[in-house]
Amino acid sequence: MSSQDVQTDKGVSGPQPDRAQLIAAEKVRIQYRNMPTAFVGSAVICSLMGFALLTGAGIEKTIAWVAVVYLWVIARVIQWRAFNRINPSPADMLLWRRLGIGGSAIAGLIWGVGAIVLYVPNGLAYQLFLVMGLVGMGAGCIYASASVMPSFFAYFYPSILLPAVLFLRERDTIHFITGVLMLVYLSLMTPFALRVYRLIDESIKLRFENLGLIGELREQKDAAEDANIAKSRFLAAASHDLRQPLHALGLFVQALQETPLATRERQVIGNIRRSVDAMEELFNALLDISRLDAGVVQPHITTIPLAAVFDRVRFEYGPIARQKRLSLKVMKTSLLVQSDPSLLARLIRNLLSNAVRYTDSGGVVIGCRRSGNEVRIEVWDTGKGIPADRHDEVFREFYQLDNPERDRRKGLGLGLAIVKRLAKLLSYRVELRSTVGKGSMFSITLPRGRREEYSPAESSPESSAFDLSHALVLVIDDEAAVQEGMAALLRKWKCDVLTAGSGAEMMGKLVAVERLPDLIVSDYRLRGTENGIQVVELLRNEFNVDIPALLVTGDTAPDRLRDAEASGLPILHKPLNPARLRTLIANLLREHTRAA
Repeated sequence: MSSQDVQTDKGVSGPQPDRAQLIAAEKVRIQYRNMPTAFVGSAVICSLMGFALLTGAGIEKTIAWVAVVYLWVIARVIQWRAFNRINPSPADMLLWRRLGIGGSAIAGLIWGVGAIVLYVPNGLAYQLFLVMGLVGMGAGCIYASASVMPSFFAYFYPSILLPAVLFLRERDTIHFITGVLMLVYLSLMTPFALRVYRLIDESIKLRFENLGLIGELREQKDAAEDANIAKSRFLAAASHDLRQPLHALGLFVQALQETPLATRERQVIGNIRRSVDAMEELFNALLDISRLDAGVVQPHITTIPLAAVFDRVRFEYGPIARQKRLSLKVMKTSLLVQSDPSLLARLIRNLLSNAVRYTDSGGVVIGCRRSGNEVRIEVWDTGKGIPADRHDEVFREFYQLDNPERDRRKGLGLGLAIVKRLAKLLSYRVELRSTVGKGSMFSITLPRGRREEYSPAESSPESSAFDLSHALVLVIDDEAAVQEGMAALLRKWKCDVLTAGSGAEMMGKLVAVERLPDLIVSDYRLRGTENGIQVVELLRNEFNVDIPALLVTGDTAPDRLRDAEASGLPILHKPLNPARLRTLIANLLREHTRAA
């Protein structure tokens, strides 16, 4: 039964059929669906019986009966084709049900009366063949008409009762017993047909219940998707609005840190810096989740030495492990792997961070094993371990074991969720083995790289030592606090700064400036429909020079992230890390100077 059989057109107005009406209509459809088999059966058995009884019953009577059967089969075929052509709605199905019952009654009379007409007195062999034909047709009637029991009764009872009475009226024992057996057959097939009917009825009801459940699941799925979209929109809006003041705060704090202060004031600024860094960690984790869900992260696969990645994470997490009095052992390796260097480093970094955070004593070991054309990176720890029934849950967002109080020092519960998304993006296999009370082992399986494909890349300059003195930097942001914070920080770096809230405002201020800007720093989302990409293009067209530019954004909305990534401009995410900002500015100015 297809969904089209039970659904009405959405464009049709009026009351919709209830469940009982739909079930009754489906039973009629089953009867009409089975009609072709009944037509073929009737024609075949009628032909065989006519051929067998032709000599005993007489040519005229036999041909006349066969002709009547064939004419009625043709009439029923016309009825069946009309039903399929019209495809009646559940509301119109009662008429076709009555036509089906009437057709079955006429067929039953044709076969019952035909048995009397074709009865051959004193011809036991002919009589036996006649009974066999009637019994065969009665058995086929269960298949053809059991979904509508009145149709079964309308055919079965006349076709069996009429010849049974004829046999019972004979005076000899054989005919009497034959008549009794036909009545027994009638009494046995009736409850059997009822059982078949109940099975069909239950099957139809079950299918409608399943369709109802599917419909409910579809509605719930649509509701969940709508909720997810609403969540993403809220997260994007709230994240941007929250990042703006945090971004400005970070800039002001950095400017203060680069100002000569007394020891007590410097300690206060340090505490503020740590709080800002903690909030930045949360926002960056949320941004990673949003970027991965948005599909804007595109891996750049190359052959890289695994040792370089291991050295980087050992340098980052060695001091953290020593602070917790844990041993951190990074095994030496000469293996090459095929991966995106930054994404692989982030993946391993999250696993290592998770291991160090949840290990109180003992240590953490990171190493790798070669397995054919694959390499399995393993991170072992001697932490509390993870129960087997929680292995899937630890990869969910914001899920943490043994942290009901949401202690920020125990993490945010996003590290393994990012690992899962990164592994899916890179088509890597992530596995977890753990024993409660002894520790855990997380592993990543990735393709092995070949030595002939590896070509060491020249190290790109990533230094902030480039002199920024008197570089004219244009800052475009619609938040006055961000403008002031960015200007204060850039002036600490001895830059000349010009701020504005829009591209048009900056164009107005540049009229009084008799020099070419050295750099553009623009927020991605500005007032109205304007964005940073448009502002950069406007300013570059004004000066007819590809002025170095970078975008700053606090957005997590997938469409905006994709647009920002597609622009080709360097992107920094709010709240900014001042060191990264200075390094990027230095590199952009250095590259522009070399190109000139």
